[in-house]
Amino acid sequence: MSHLTQIPLETYLLAQQATPIACLVCDHENCVSAARCRNCSAPMALAHQTRSVKKRPHLIAVLGASGSGKTVYLGLLMDMLTRHVGLLRSTARGPLSISLQQTTTTALATGWFPEKTPPTPEHWHWVHCQFNCRRRRRPLELVIPDISGEALATETERSNRYPAIRSLLAKCAAVMILADAERLQSSDHSHDFLTLKLLSLIGERRDERTRGRRIPERRPLAIVFTKADKVDGLMENPREFAESHAGALWSDCRERFPRHEAFASSVTGATAYRDSYGRRQHVPLRIEPHGIIEPFSWLMTELDEQWANPGLAARLTGR
Repeated sequence: MSHLTQIPLETYLLAQQATPIACLVCDHENCVSAARCRNCSAPMALAHQTRSVKKRPHLIAVLGASGSGKTVYLGLLMDMLTRHVGLLRSTARGPLSISLQQTTTTALATGWFPEKTPPTPEHWHWVHCQFNCRRRRRPLELVIPDISGEALATETERSNRYPAIRSLLAKCAAVMILADAERLQSSDHSHDFLTLKLLSLIGERRDERTRGRRIPERRPLAIVFTKADKVDGLMENPREFAESHAGALWSDCRERFPRHEAFASSVTGATAYRDSYGRRQHVPLRIEPHGIIEPFSWLMTELDEQWANPGLAARLTGR
């Protein structure tokens, strides 16, 4: 005797899997089950989180040469905001957004600086957080990537080597530049040239998205001089330091971004060198953060005008 069984075909599940989802960074369509964008390698978790909260986050570009302190600064910033230090506080969107904070704080707690971010996009950190300010009723959705300085340098020399960088520079709502103050004081301006190239690339990508229309640049730019603990007087007057030791970079920032400001920050109170497997490595002795939240807080204040006027924000970011 044969027994017949009726099994309903849930074809809507197949239809959901077949529906493409656009990458948050480059807008390239990917399969729903994809872990990373097949065009720029950005994590597709960002797109899924954006769909779940029904609010598109804004991208913040953090630029700087390799060794300028981007990973340490961003990791410590996220840790301080998570602990509700100051008026700003953040809530991570998914476990992916906590990796940078975990990597940085774990390394500093054990007496080491975190390793440099590898140039491969699969190893970059992407922080998607909801930021709240006690002075604002509406929270902000932001995505802040920690991109390798070596990858940024390669992109300025080889166009479209990293599609994620190209899309970020075109779509970012604000720009933060990190510059090594110790190098600048010693008249080492090798990092300046990379930053100048990146600023030029931002202008090119903006012209492409605006199709040559003359739209005033309203995106804010914060230039942060890192390792300020090793430069006397920098904390008190970062603008004077910018004019004296980074004249070309400061002039270009003012020329391209009318809304700009200079800041100084430091993470350590003292550093030393330690031998590790036959190599001399620079290590922190004391963690004394200064000027970490101030640059980011200024950017958020400047961005208030864009969020208050959705039409203006759409024109500035090309959306």
